[in-house]
Amino acid sequence: MTSTQTLLDPALAAVAQARDWKRQSEVAELVAVLDWTGAHQVGDALVATPGLRLGGVGCPVISEFDTWDLSCVLGQSADSCTTYVGNALELRHRLPRLWQRVLDLQVPVWRAFRITARTQCLPQAGAADVDRALAHCAHTITLGQVDRTIAVALATHNPAEAEDRRRRADEARCFDIDLTDNPIVLGGTVEVHGVLDLADALDLDAAVSAAAAQLADLGSDDTLDVRRAAAAGEIARGQLALDLPTNPDTGTSAGTGPGRGVTLYAHVDGSDVATVNGTPVLVDQLITWCTRPGVKVTIKPVIDLNADLTTHGYVPDTRLAEQVDLRDRRCVFPFCTRHRTDRDHTEPYDHDTDDDDGDDDAGDDDAGDLEADAQTRSSNLARLCRGHHRAKTFSLWSYESPAPGVYLWRSPAGATYLVDRTTEP
Repeated sequence: MTSTQTLLDPALAAVAQARDWKRQSEVAELVAVLDWTGAHQVGDALVATPGLRLGGVGCPVISEFDTWDLSCVLGQSADSCTTYVGNALELRHRLPRLWQRVLDLQVPVWRAFRITARTQCLPQAGAADVDRALAHCAHTITLGQVDRTIAVALATHNPAEAEDRRRRADEARCFDIDLTDNPIVLGGTVEVHGVLDLADALDLDAAVSAAAAQLADLGSDDTLDVRRAAAAGEIARGQLALDLPTNPDTGTSAGTGPGRGVTLYAHVDGSDVATVNGTPVLVDQLITWCTRPGVKVTIKPVIDLNADLTTHGYVPDTRLAEQVDLRDRRCVFPFCTRHRTDRDHTEPYDHDTDDDDGDDDAGDDDAGDLEADAQTRSSNLARLCRGHHRAKTFSLWSYESPAPGVYLWRSPAGATYLVDRTTEP
């Protein structure tokens, strides 16, 4: 909401002016994106073009591959871009009252998007009800009030969908340990989050509380929060560090398994800091991990990320696949952060060069020539998520790799983007 007060403090007045400019620029960007969507809708003339239905029922369908250009211009990942476009379309086409308040700078874009992200599940009549109920107070409303209003609208206009959402919520339970982009500090901590069934959550909380209390009984003087965090690790390792009865055959506590191996790529150069899976960790912390009861340590040869390894055949062998995964880290499309990827041949693989007899040529006299001609090699492989792999295969997006870990992309709009994994810490 626009402020009408007079600010005597020049510094505060400058902050207020910057805030107003920021809001105006955000609305201008939103309007520009919506103008862009008007030129990239999938209509009858584009039935062969893959489309994305973003926003709720009644919003236009946007050409899928065109959104990659937009994501690069916005400097966002593909997922962030499609979320932004979906919210923008929902706001413009299904929530007209809220849309007008955003245009009038009475409701910030981010507050409007908190509502649009939740109304996309509603039929058009339900979205209209929410618009009438919330638009006038959208600048102050809480998420709880938004969710309650949407729940009423969904139950009123589509009770079957309300029940289906309840079932989907039950199926969407998860338990995630963020080992990818988590901002791990030198102490070696990671974030854990999940969505559990209430009964399971109560049982887990009770188990962690009991283990934390037992750590205190055994002499730990850490805070309760630290002991609860440590207790989760002890439970995961079968409570080997606690004074509990163990199975003499396996060395694990009763009722627990032997645990599952985890591969860590550690690089130690003689300093006090090691690099583990691309993350800086104190060497003392690395030693602590390796000396815990039940941990099996395997030393593997160092993989040269700049070496041009080869495989004769389409599928890379284990060593080549591991090298490419370590070198690229994630999808190499501009601004993409996805870690679940394919290994794409930068230059298409020529299957006509494969042997017809299927024999192993390692002992042939011309094995060296086969290796030299192999198209499955480090310099011709890159990690692409499935969406960007499809864009490279079926649209005008293209890329090349001038050096290991470096990729130059060209978009259908004529823009170029350089992705350099070698400069990342």
